[in-house]
Amino acid sequence: MISCSQAWCQETIFTLLKKKSRLADEYYQHKNYQAAVSIYEKLYKRDPLSTTLPVKIARSYYFLKEYKKAISAFESKRNHPDETTEDLFYYAESVSATGDYKKAISIYREFLKKKPDDAIITQKIWRLNNIQYLYEDSLHYAVRSISLNTTNGELCAVPYKNGLLYLSNRKEAQIVEKTDGQTGKPFYKSYYSVTVADSIKQNILAYKKATLFGRNLYSGLHAGSMAFYQQQKKMILTSTGQRTKETGLRTLQLFFATEQEGHWEITHSFPFNSNAYSISDPTINEAGTVLYFSSDMKGGFGGKDIYRSYYQNNQWTRPENLGDAINTPYDEAYPFLYKDNTLYFSSNGHPGLGGLDIFKAPLQGKELGEVVNAGYPINTQADEFGITIDSLSTHGYFSSNRNKGGFDDDIFEFDIDLQTYPLEISGWMKYKEFNWSEHSELKVFANAEFFLIDNLRDVIVQHGYTDDTGNFTWTIPYFSKYRIRVVGPENDEHVVSLEIPTSRKMLSKHEVVIVKDAFKAIEN
Repeated sequence: MISCSQAWCQETIFTLLKKKSRLADEYYQHKNYQAAVSIYEKLYKRDPLSTTLPVKIARSYYFLKEYKKAISAFESKRNHPDETTEDLFYYAESVSATGDYKKAISIYREFLKKKPDDAIITQKIWRLNNIQYLYEDSLHYAVRSISLNTTNGELCAVPYKNGLLYLSNRKEAQIVEKTDGQTGKPFYKSYYSVTVADSIKQNILAYKKATLFGRNLYSGLHAGSMAFYQQQKKMILTSTGQRTKETGLRTLQLFFATEQEGHWEITHSFPFNSNAYSISDPTINEAGTVLYFSSDMKGGFGGKDIYRSYYQNNQWTRPENLGDAINTPYDEAYPFLYKDNTLYFSSNGHPGLGGLDIFKAPLQGKELGEVVNAGYPINTQADEFGITIDSLSTHGYFSSNRNKGGFDDDIFEFDIDLQTYPLEISGWMKYKEFNWSEHSELKVFANAEFFLIDNLRDVIVQHGYTDDTGNFTWTIPYFSKYRIRVVGPENDEHVVSLEIPTSRKMLSKHEVVIVKDAFKAIEN
């Protein structure tokens, strides 16, 4: 009786573990990696000799973007029979995302032993061996995290009217908050914030309190990225579709909306939406006739690919894959069409600094040119995606998890210039007593002490004095946003912003004018 009871108990425990394993696999197939890995970890404690569980754990952590945990799991059982080239790719990508490029190269070379003709992996090895080239233009960019970011995720910013639209999964003050089973956090919603000039750092944007945008546009689950056209009177957006009867899963789909008397309404859906695959990340030309998006539909090169569709004869053409010059067996997403002549997108297939990098390709008609990595500091070893650039090519936004990793994305603002640094600027410093004074009443600000301050880093980069005739010379060490703090002979302090010319052709003598009645003197 005792032996029979023991056998029965063993069989019951074995059956229970198999059920849990199947449940974890089901979670994994539904991309609920957090729930899957929680079960896999418990099963592995019971069965530490398993060769399959570490791989499942590693894959789950890779998709959760918890790369250090993924590396640990991959390394716990190396060279096991179930190790695939796909696992080696995930392993190498995880290591690359931590910045250990030497080790990543070694793992990519292991990949090539199993698949020697893989051109993408060969290119990734070359890029990591020559990573310095992606830092060559770094002085031409000024990148900063914006004040709208929270401890939750913020991403996919789009300039709209007098402010910024973006997505966030921050918690709202409501009794019942729907949460995403994959992350345990609230679903993403769309927010709008008006931009204003920073009262202290005058050439930096500040943002007013965010408000929810377009509640009626989304399904009640995740809100997705959007794109405007026809003078921002129309938009195309991503939203979660209906649950399918066959699998119980939902896909991402595209919908068109029109603004009417300040209110947005869905007008129709994209005709190639499907319950079998997702479509997301739309970008569209101003006329509303050329649409790019990302999709995992069948027939692609693997992962997510970028597709294009044209509006012709009052209907959208069947989406066409952009081909292997743009798409890889891995993920290409978040396309952004700039001025109809450049396509930006993010990829972890093309070689870069790690994770998703932002790339661009010139566009002439339907033909796309060579893909180029945007380089540092737009890209880092983390994920970068969702770029947008203004019409002057001098300012924009992108999203990245470079600060905390995982799904804690933040929005970053950037400025671009075409100067060569260090840059020398000279001119005269003058003042007038009152703001309403005529220009002819300007007086030389002689022997004034000045401090050149980097607004983004809040550090003094140069200190000096004007001469007896108010002349000055400043050496700008790198591109950023600057302000000048001036202390006059009577200990009166003044702060003005400095606009750096965007090209050398615009360089000339600068005249800095201080309005004395706009500032209060500092007491000794």
